[in-house]
Amino acid sequence: MARHASGPHASGPRRASRPAMTLGLFTTLVIAACGAALLLWHPGAPSPAESPVCQTAVRVVTAASFAPVLSALAPALAAGEDCARLEVTIADGRAAAARFTELGAHVWIPDDSSWAGVAGATKLAKPVVGGAGTVVATSPIYLVTDPTTAERISAAGSSWLGLAGLVTGGSGVRLVVCDPAGSGDGLVAAGAFGEAVWLTAGMNASAEALATALPATRTVPGTAPAMPVEDGEVGLVPEYVLLGQAAATPGYVVLAPADHTAVLRFTWLPAAGTADDPALARAMDRMLRTIVGPDGREPLAAAGLRGLERKPPAAAWAGTLPAVSATPFDVLAPHHVEHVFATWYAADRRSDLLVVVDVSGSMATPAPGTETPLIDLVRQGCDRVGELLPDDSELSLWEFGSRLDPPRDHRELLPGAPMTAGQRQALAGATQALTARQTGTGLYDTLLAAYLSARDSYRSGTPNHVVVFTDGRNEDDPDSISPAQLAEQLAAARNPQRPVLLTVVTFGPEPETEVLKQALRPVGGGVSPLTTAAEVRAVFIHIAAGGLHG
Repeated sequence: MARHASGPHASGPRRASRPAMTLGLFTTLVIAACGAALLLWHPGAPSPAESPVCQTAVRVVTAASFAPVLSALAPALAAGEDCARLEVTIADGRAAAARFTELGAHVWIPDDSSWAGVAGATKLAKPVVGGAGTVVATSPIYLVTDPTTAERISAAGSSWLGLAGLVTGGSGVRLVVCDPAGSGDGLVAAGAFGEAVWLTAGMNASAEALATALPATRTVPGTAPAMPVEDGEVGLVPEYVLLGQAAATPGYVVLAPADHTAVLRFTWLPAAGTADDPALARAMDRMLRTIVGPDGREPLAAAGLRGLERKPPAAAWAGTLPAVSATPFDVLAPHHVEHVFATWYAADRRSDLLVVVDVSGSMATPAPGTETPLIDLVRQGCDRVGELLPDDSELSLWEFGSRLDPPRDHRELLPGAPMTAGQRQALAGATQALTARQTGTGLYDTLLAAYLSARDSYRSGTPNHVVVFTDGRNEDDPDSISPAQLAEQLAAARNPQRPVLLTVVTFGPEPETEVLKQALRPVGGGVSPLTTAAEVRAVFIHIAAGGLHG
């Protein structure tokens, strides 16, 4: 030992003066040592010098913003009883569901619950099973802008609805959002903008607001934050992003809307069947409990995310960001998500559409509050739909009354064809031919004829819509079928392999709404009553934005 070597006597002579160890004693010690080792180790057990390797792999697909949480928790989860060896793949936005299926992953933790509603054929566990649907973290979305624009937003109520009014009203206020298909950051932000209008003015107005806002919106691709770069821009930015770059926001004002809170909901979505494997189920249960329990608080806060108690991370709590107190928006329903996608991406507006317009005398009546005949508003709406549909869509236009083309009550003005330049020009001519006249309203016969036409012309994989615009009454039509006969014949015509979405848009003081609803029930059709000129304009935007869901 060192203290011997540093003493007054040399270490060499001390070792030389010791009697030599006999071979027998050495052999005895070696055998004893080996025997002791055999008591501690046997073939198949981990070496004493190595830590045990967890045998239960849990394949996880998650958003990039949540991956740091799993990275921090992985070492502890890989040890002990019911261990989980995490194999994490990062995938965001619309691509994540397909990646989840491709990998045969066990659990998906996207950055918002709304992704589950548009996951297509992805097989997820039913709610509650294995904790399915548990929100494991949240992050509210703020408005970030220059001081002058912040004052304008405050004067408009410091709200999402006020912001929507500024952006769609030609004020010069513009939006900045992340690509909605790329992450929940963009989807939930754009969805909240539309949701504020939906809650106050309905789904048609919401579709119109999104379509009007898009030209005044800068969409940020990839993972870059949606921060404003010019005065007049309003960035829709999650809290976790702001906390990660607080030093990069000097001179900007951060606002928490007062009417509602848009919030990312990071959600636990196990695959169907994972609960059937006991070892896997226990490992996943431990993983979920760890994320939402005390051990998960520090990793969540480090990632800038709020846990189940919804308290802000320390930096926000200390006053870096304004307090969030408004009621959260609900999770975006699938049709609401479709509105966002159909607004941003032309491919999501791809459909085969048959528009059928009532040209009976009531259509010459001015829309309430205007001097514009209703038929003129319909013409404008048809033209707008033609502008919004992508080239690989097909659009047909009919007019109907009573025996316009005997013995039929309808007449075809534009046959269905892809939206080439020639077809768009033909549409402009066809809409000008829409003229109110003195005729009856063969509504029931025309509904059946339109449904049959759309069914027979169905293109596999292409959404197929029929929209009938009418005053909502079947009248002055000799030999018309009855509502009961319409329901019976629609039921007989229905072909699940050739689905048709059928909607009747009614406008007028006495629409037969309930009668129509019952008649359309066999094919899942709907009725959308309108009462104002603004709704007429908006409904055609909605038609292009993925169709009407009555």
